[in-house]
Amino acid sequence: MPRIEELITAHATEDRGSKGLVLEGSALWPVRVARLRVPRTAAVWLTADGSVVHARVHAAGCYEAATDEERVLMDKFLARAERYQTLMIDAVDRLGLARIDAGGGQSATELADTVLAAADAQTAVGRSAGGR
Repeated sequence: MPRIEELITAHATEDRGSKGLVLEGSALWPVRVARLRVPRTAAVWLTADGSVVHARVHAAGCYEAATDEERVLMDKFLARAERYQTLMIDAVDRLGLARIDAGGGQSATELADTVLAAADAQTAVGRSAGGR
């Protein structure tokens, strides 16, 4: 995370004529991001119901056609992903940070618009005046 903080700070404070920087990654743990005091910086976590994640992993991994060994690996991955997401959501909600359900069937454009609106509403990294 220190390298990520350096990247965010450098990008936010340098005038490059850039419209923004998008970082994606589960390594961006909420408590670390909530401590950032970088100008022109917003944070939004995208989450999805466990059933959505489950369906996506099964579809991407061709679960029905997979071997028993491949299914075991996918099942283990899903168990870890579900536990990690539970911990992440708890942390985001406890800190009052912005979180959007990305599994609601909206188009990529609609989701991007929702993310941008949440980012625009922020008064501090990850936080809007209304709480979330």
